[in-house]
Amino acid sequence: MSAVHRSIGNVMVLLQRPGDGRILTVRHQATSWHSPGMLTVVGGRLEDGEFLDEGAVRELAEEVGIHISPDRLRFCQLLHFHAADGERVIGAAFTVREWEGTPYNREPGTHTELVWVDPTAPPPDCHPFTHAVLTHFSTGRLYANVIAPELLGGEAG
Repeated sequence: MSAVHRSIGNVMVLLQRPGDGRILTVRHQATSWHSPGMLTVVGGRLEDGEFLDEGAVRELAEEVGIHISPDRLRFCQLLHFHAADGERVIGAAFTVREWEGTPYNREPGTHTELVWVDPTAPPPDCHPFTHAVLTHFSTGRLYANVIAPELLGGEAG
């Protein structure tokens, strides 16, 4: 029997729209256990055996239907996230500024909509981690420690 893979690595992709520089976010269903009704950037945990760039490319394809090669990713920041429940996650964020196709919601059971947001003024309904990612991206900060408040009595993430 093999052990269950549990990664502390998380990848995020900041798909940046040409022209206005807005970043694509996904709104989670109101029933989401970790970010109910909130906006998050595209991303998630690494799967067993994945490198950061492979996970980022997979998440982009899974969540919004954009297929790119890893060489289109540009590293933009590293975050060490401390969730309210005590969980610790290290997140690597990448930007993508060129792609083919139109992003769409590939996970309607998880997300309700796609929203392009201004990274210099993240909306109040961004998850605290996403808010930090966008703020640090817009200021060019390459590393940050992020401590998230507890959300609605549940986990942050």
